Amino acid sequence: MLHLKRSLLLIAWLVTCQAALAQSNFYEPEPKVFTGGLVAGFNFSQVDGDTFYGYHKVGLNAGGVVYVHFSKKIGVSMEMIYSRKGSRGELVTGSATLGDYVEKYFMNVNYIEIPLTFHVISHKFDFEAGISYARLINSSEWVETDHPVVIDPVANRFNTSDVEYVFGMARKIYKRWYANARFQYSITSIRPGERVPVGFTWGNLGQFNNLFNLRVMYIF
Repeated sequence: MLHLKRSLLLIAWLVTCQAALAQSNFYEPEPKVFTGGLVAGFNFSQVDGDTFYGYHKVGLNAGGVVYVHFSKKIGVSMEMIYSRKGSRGELVTGSATLGDYVEKYFMNVNYIEIPLTFHVISHKFDFEAGISYARLINSSEWVETDHPVVIDPVANRFNTSDVEYVFGMARKIYKRWYANARFQYSITSIRPGERVPVGFTWGNLGQFNNLFNLRVMYIF
């Protein structure tokens, strides 16, 4: 009888532990090796190396994500997303013909991006770090000012690829919905200094994407 009671207690303890471990999985009530989901949100970006500053450019960040869970607390993810980045700038200046006016600068660089990140789950937060490869889809750049500014699509072209490091974290907000915040910065320049339009470059290292993004994820 004593052995039976001990066996029943052991079985109950194992069941309780298994339930607790299953519930500790960040994405699923039952542990899975693979999970996937959809992602949507916004980039708040600037470009280091132009003559303006501030995260004034807002662009769409949306796509899909796949996770591989090595354990309940460690995993990796890969995404394929559409990501709009760039720069917005305004400068109050003076002109002999217009008097004081606001000079405006616009840069759009749009990418298909593949972030690959390593995840560690702790205290209900999913911390991530990794790199992201982005392929340029298209770009545009123009200036509103009191004198002509020549921007040549060939001479002032952007690099076709961008590689960035990524740091971020996520947290569950409701059932299968999660909030995600990230910081990204270019490891390689998106355009060398000699291809930046005259008068719109700072320094000689080229230009670099610098952005935060805020997103929501739905995990299947």
